[in-house]
Amino acid sequence: MNLNKEERNGYVISEDMKKIWNIQLLCVKKVLDVCQKHNLHIWAEGGTLLGTIRHKGYIPWDDDIDLLMMREDYNKLLEIASKEFEEPFFFQSAYSDKCYPRGHAQVRYNGTAAILPCDINCKFNQSIFIDIFVCDRLPANRFELASKLFKSEFLRRLLFEKTYSRFNLNNPKSLLKKILIFFIFCVIPFKKTFKKFDSVFNDIEEESDNVACVSFSMASVFQPLKKKWFSKTLYMPFEDIMMPIPVGYDEMLTTLYGDYMTPVKAPSLHGSVIFDTERPYTEVLKDIKSGKIDIKKYLNE
Repeated sequence: MNLNKEERNGYVISEDMKKIWNIQLLCVKKVLDVCQKHNLHIWAEGGTLLGTIRHKGYIPWDDDIDLLMMREDYNKLLEIASKEFEEPFFFQSAYSDKCYPRGHAQVRYNGTAAILPCDINCKFNQSIFIDIFVCDRLPANRFELASKLFKSEFLRRLLFEKTYSRFNLNNPKSLLKKILIFFIFCVIPFKKTFKKFDSVFNDIEEESDNVACVSFSMASVFQPLKKKWFSKTLYMPFEDIMMPIPVGYDEMLTTLYGDYMTPVKAPSLHGSVIFDTERPYTEVLKDIKSGKIDIKKYLNE
């Protein structure tokens, strides 16, 4: 990838952002190689799919990569990840990184930093990453769907409370919450709880024609994806690689964005991220906590 500053669609892309993109593309190439080796299907999703079609690469103001897999292939990737992803790559999930609560995987590039302000007090790996989301089959019966959504959302909130809740001296309720969460996870350990959350949609009586990234967001069921969109994989240029995309990309992008070929600048889903392509996240976190890096700057963006 050309790492020089350039202008795209009237938007200036700095050398620093190009370095971030380059590291993310290294992660993408690694994932695609592993998936090809094991005959696993994976596709560009969200802004990455939009960028592939409209820009033949990144959306100029984007700072992340989103990939998508169906549950069956995603679970297979989880099983082989520890053997296939070696330094500097780290395949991150709740099964490989302590107290990582998110319902999707991330492939990290060690020796770098991509820190979300909300994660500053977390202990899991916070290197530059790409996202791998997972699509679950949805039941045709509305009552079954509602029941599974309730269970999934309850477990998600429990996992996030364990990871993100902090004790506040000015709020006695926060102490009670911490104590309750402590005892819950003493009975059912974090990984076991996550496994229950991760498998809510495994057992369905009758499938609908829809799938959704329920483990990422319950709201995804209100804008579900069609199975038929993923019946075949196409390949299109994305920067200096060939990106796999679903054959139904036009319907998918129209559903998500409407007139998707008309550029509209939008903020990243991640919000402000503290990037560093030269130093590991552990060093950057030390600078944040010591005050050398002003976190308020990122919170106000």
